[in-house]
Amino acid sequence: MNRLLTITITGALLAGTASAMGGAAEQRAAEKAGDSRTCIANSSIANRIVEDERTIRFEMLGRRIYRNRLSAPCPGLRQAANGFGTLAFDLHGDQLCRGDLLRVVDPSRGGTQTLRTATACPLGAFERLDDRPASGRH
Repeated sequence: MNRLLTITITGALLAGTASAMGGAAEQRAAEKAGDSRTCIANSSIANRIVEDERTIRFEMLGRRIYRNRLSAPCPGLRQAANGFGTLAFDLHGDQLCRGDLLRVVDPSRGGTQTLRTATACPLGAFERLDDRPASGRH
């Protein structure tokens, strides 16, 4: 099951499209810290960091960082931050968007039904934070 989740979450890294890069580059150039967007390119996500039970930070290739604040606490998200769970996103295309569903999968529950029965938590808007320093340190 973990292999399937890895493919689902990172599969778009291998299938990036030139069309997504064109218009997105112009939009990114005009963005500044504090701005929010509806979607981010899945193929540009370098890392996901769970901050608390309703907040995920997305570090993008390059230096951009976005914070997504869920409308309500998501069961298991805090445990996932401590390594006791896997994040699975229901992707529709090559972007992760507001309203897309996040599920926290508890590997200790086992079985193929775990993903289907995990509570679905809708994502919020993606708020741009200050860029990471060029060295990659926070």
